[in-house]
Amino acid sequence: MGIQGLLPFLQPIQKATHLKHFKGKTIGVDAYVWLHRGAYACTAELVLGTPTTKYVDFAMSRVRLLEHNGANPLIVFDGGPLPAKKPTDEKRKMQRKEALGQARAFNAQGRHSQARELYGKALDVTPEVAYQFIKALKAAGVPYIVAPYEADAQLAFLSKSGIIDAVLTEDSDLLVFGVQEALFKLDASGTCMRVSRADFGLAELGMTGWDMSRFREMAMLSGCDYLPNIPGMGLKTAHKMIKKYHNVEKVLTAVRFEGKRRIPSDYLVRFRMAERAFLHQRVWDPSQGRLVCLEDLPEGDVQAAMDAADLAEAGDDTVDPDAYIGRELNLHSILTISPAIWNLPLREELRRVPCAP
Repeated sequence: MGIQGLLPFLQPIQKATHLKHFKGKTIGVDAYVWLHRGAYACTAELVLGTPTTKYVDFAMSRVRLLEHNGANPLIVFDGGPLPAKKPTDEKRKMQRKEALGQARAFNAQGRHSQARELYGKALDVTPEVAYQFIKALKAAGVPYIVAPYEADAQLAFLSKSGIIDAVLTEDSDLLVFGVQEALFKLDASGTCMRVSRADFGLAELGMTGWDMSRFREMAMLSGCDYLPNIPGMGLKTAHKMIKKYHNVEKVLTAVRFEGKRRIPSDYLVRFRMAERAFLHQRVWDPSQGRLVCLEDLPEGDVQAAMDAADLAEAGDDTVDPDAYIGRELNLHSILTISPAIWNLPLREELRRVPCAP
């Protein structure tokens, strides 16, 4: 998950902090980070379908940790699959299937420690697993949102809109989406590492004078969930190239001229389509009660610049009715944390609730 090597690259601006410094603040949380961590305590049970609550217990312990320190948690779940991420999702699904087969074979041979390791690789946090966490959140009165697509984009929107003050995650992609304040590596004592967009211009990073576009292009060149990297183009090389040539078009021209790396002929087209997933992915706007783009589409030439296939990469407005996660649903469940926040059901629940036409 995330941009390989991005957090180590940003190490000079990582600052140790504690949740107590966020007293009275709202922290958006990527639900699947806690679910994955909790699930590793019961990998075999989850993979084999044995009932367990260990993963929910862990996630709720983290919720209580935030609340104990005076922070207001807002939990955000992934929704439907994003078209731009389909190749990555299919690859991971195949890897999980292979790991499960190997785990079962090791288990049958009595090689339980090897089996346990492979069960961890076979683990998939399913909607059913997430739903158990949602039920616990409902019982505790903790607000949550199910994003139409990715939690990353939804959290970035909430951050840019001022609805949340920071994002708690382990996924460095959030920084590429434009989150202002990100918290990583939370431990049981409440200590974590803080990365602030305001520090990106510090000399230690070598990004002085960069705008968000240049930072995003650097990260994407090194490879992301929507686009594999050019062979041999890691983050350090991408940083060096963007720093020298300023944008991806000039970088590709220089790389082709050097002749040391092979660039697919359609790379730039796929790069721009992947970029739209970072910029214009569909998210839920609680204040308007509808789906919007993370960032507005360019005015005037939208249809000319982006055809239907391009729009699909970032999610579109023709998704199944159950993806419209707030339309006419749970109107009685406005929470006190903010007038803009709704307590919303999991997507599977929506199929049983009539949507407005």
